[in-house]
Amino acid sequence: MSVPSSDRALADRIERALRMVTVPFPHLAGLVASARVTIDERVPTVGVFASGRLSANPAFVRGLKENELVFVLAHEMLHLALRTHDRARGADRLEFNYAHDYIINDILRTELGVPVAAGGLDMPGARDRSAEEIVLEMRRNQHGQSKTRVWQGEATTAGRVFGSGGRGAGTLEAGDVLDAADETDLYPEEAAESRERTEQLKEMAAKALGLARAMGLARGLRGTDAGAASQTVLALRGIYRTPWKLAVQRWIESVAPGDRTFSRPSRREVSQPDGVLPGRRREGWILNIVLDTSGSMTDEIPRALGTLGEFCDAAGVDQVRLVQCDAAVTRDELLAPYELAERRIEGYGGSDLSPALRHLADDQHVRAVVAITDGEIAYPAEAMPYELLWLVPPGVRPFRPPYGTVVVMPQA
Repeated sequence: MSVPSSDRALADRIERALRMVTVPFPHLAGLVASARVTIDERVPTVGVFASGRLSANPAFVRGLKENELVFVLAHEMLHLALRTHDRARGADRLEFNYAHDYIINDILRTELGVPVAAGGLDMPGARDRSAEEIVLEMRRNQHGQSKTRVWQGEATTAGRVFGSGGRGAGTLEAGDVLDAADETDLYPEEAAESRERTEQLKEMAAKALGLARAMGLARGLRGTDAGAASQTVLALRGIYRTPWKLAVQRWIESVAPGDRTFSRPSRREVSQPDGVLPGRRREGWILNIVLDTSGSMTDEIPRALGTLGEFCDAAGVDQVRLVQCDAAVTRDELLAPYELAERRIEGYGGSDLSPALRHLADDQHVRAVVAITDGEIAYPAEAMPYELLWLVPPGVRPFRPPYGTVVVMPQA
């Protein structure tokens, strides 16, 4: 981190306060460690970029008490964890920034048991609402109370902040979720590094939310949900291997490409203490997943996707092809394995996986497919020209397709 010597003490104070953020929010430790503090008078208060750069105005920081500084920094780290920068795509950036500010501050007020710091945006109960719902309310209620900026703003109306119809451009002056164009303008010499760090931060954000869910620290995050027709899936990663997880892992390893080799010993135990099994030569490959997005699957998708994402690293999977299907293919996309931890699911209509399974059958490069389904589906009568694993949730009628391997998840 490079800052002028006169601001070194202030930067040290911010870094100490960032470490304090991890006491009530240990799941943010990875994001905190990746944050880069920059003291910059061009930023009115404090703001965070998707790359993890935290730019702070020296006068603003000096005016904060220690507990207020921790509150503000926790707020900025939660913007990274909730992927506010990406979620605002397709919406007005400043509107979405404000909506997440209301949600985050309400979460912090509840979890820390303190008032909202630094004159921050305040909407009691916002943590129980979606960001989209709050944006719509701000647009409808143009005369409603708002502030000219996120921290230490002056009282005004939503109409004046966002412009006619609530469609303001979003500015460095008002918001604290700062975009890549702002970062390039302010720090052009570090543009390439910032782009690389942005991709790394996405993975850390997904892990932070997964850990929060596993630790029971993610109360009040309903505001990250996208609505009735789609769902942002926060997938949970398991702490140990249950029998069904072992079955999935063995299937993935069995279909993984690459020959066995003693130059990469297997990590599996053998009966003889001096024995060594050959490992698999690592060879990047694509795992294909068909996701049944019919309405009955909403509760089981996060657990299944989280488990599959967890196994991808060990099996050398460098990309995942996720095909969503209810009665038709609604989405076909290539993802990095870590992106399974936060995925927007679309559909929730009928229950026919035939279009998706035949869609992949037409691709001669597809060798193995995992179909996540409750079994209450239609599917092709003929066997598919690839290895197929059916991953089925608990509590459904027996599912016995004439082809493929069936693994049933237990009760959570």
